[in-house]
Amino acid sequence: MRIDALTVPVTRTLLLGALPKVAAQFSAQDLHPHTVPTQTPAPTAPAMPSVEMLVTLAMSEAPVDRRRRIARDASRGLDMLERLHQELLVGVPAPARLREIVEWAQTAEHPEDPVLAQIFQDIDVRVRVELAKHDIEV
Repeated sequence: MRIDALTVPVTRTLLLGALPKVAAQFSAQDLHPHTVPTQTPAPTAPAMPSVEMLVTLAMSEAPVDRRRRIARDASRGLDMLERLHQELLVGVPAPARLREIVEWAQTAEHPEDPVLAQIFQDIDVRVRVELAKHDIEV
């Protein structure tokens, strides 16, 4: 059966609605041939980010990068303790080495991660014990 010249848009819509698989093949122009097609606007370029947002992104640090930095800091503390130990075996440690260890103890950032925090705390305690042996308080 073929239906031609349906003048009432509601009837056409109801008939096409009854056949959803067939209706999907028709465009809006097919459903309403007497309407003027609307033009879709051309895609616009995305808005440029503000300077404040770029500075904030540049200053933020990914959690992985932060963990790496803290692990590197802890490793640096262990290396300083090892060098101090080697100097103590030979004789008296260099004052520069002690100042370096004091500076590390004052500026080291303690991590929020509980596992890293425990490791870092152990290193910090060992540093403070070594400094206390030389009458240096941090």
